[in-house]
Amino acid sequence: MSRTILVDCNSVGRAAHSATKLTVGTQQTQAVFGTIRSIRDALRSHPGFTPVALWDERAQWRFDLHPDYKGKRNETPEQQQDTAAYKSQTPFIERALHTLGVRQMRAANYEADDLAGFLVAGLTNKPENEIILITGDKDWAQLIRPNVTWNDHRNDSKMLTVANLFERTGYRTPMAFLEGKVLQGDDSDGISGVGGIGKKGAPEFLAEFGSVRNFLARCDSGDFIPKKKAHVNLASKSGRALLLRNFKLMQLLKVAKPSREALVVDNGAYDEDAFRALCEELCFLSIIRNADTFNHFVAPFKALAGA
Repeated sequence: MSRTILVDCNSVGRAAHSATKLTVGTQQTQAVFGTIRSIRDALRSHPGFTPVALWDERAQWRFDLHPDYKGKRNETPEQQQDTAAYKSQTPFIERALHTLGVRQMRAANYEADDLAGFLVAGLTNKPENEIILITGDKDWAQLIRPNVTWNDHRNDSKMLTVANLFERTGYRTPMAFLEGKVLQGDDSDGISGVGGIGKKGAPEFLAEFGSVRNFLARCDSGDFIPKKKAHVNLASKSGRALLLRNFKLMQLLKVAKPSREALVVDNGAYDEDAFRALCEELCFLSIIRNADTFNHFVAPFKALAGA
């Protein structure tokens, strides 16, 4: 049996970066502090689980498929400045996690989402294995299984499971959730929807037809004649092409296995002295104020390392 916490590092880091600004000199550090604190809190909430921190690399195939993918995220000078301020902190996050003994993974041409999908598909082949997904990215909800839970690191009460998925999202299954996202599109990623079906309409559409596949099969057989504009658009050649594109961009469980050359894994090495030195460098006084505060902070990582 394995118990694993998959951490979406950039989701956690970006959220922490948006918190109260911390600096040492001109270097911002709030993303570093917030990320390691979030992982510490996850370990406290889920003792016996092993964290794996997943990092994004550029998934060029998505840009090839859709040139406007994530095109609005870094347009303005303010956005570019904020992105640079966050990225300047990621090497410190990586150093901190290494010294705390946390495994980190990245793969060329893969986003953290893709790695999460690959790992969930591999680890859930045994029902006794458990996975906690730590991310603010709702796209990961498509990975929920009886032994896989989605947990928003910004609010523990927003946990999604197979049992509460319909109550909290309006979708009965993870596949329905994915199909709803495919229909709606995703403004934050620059992915347009299909047929004019939005956030409210997508659950209603799937409740009526069961799935996109059923809808198209009924249209093709003549059992259903589309009359609403959204239905006509969805059943059209261009609508079907957009559906296929969005499925390719959004589905996470069918990603190919990363090649050995593409995959980079840092297993970490728990080192209290190195972590304390980093905290001193970044002036994380609340951690290193005294021996008690330091020991309290590192205790979950120390237990993980068996130190």
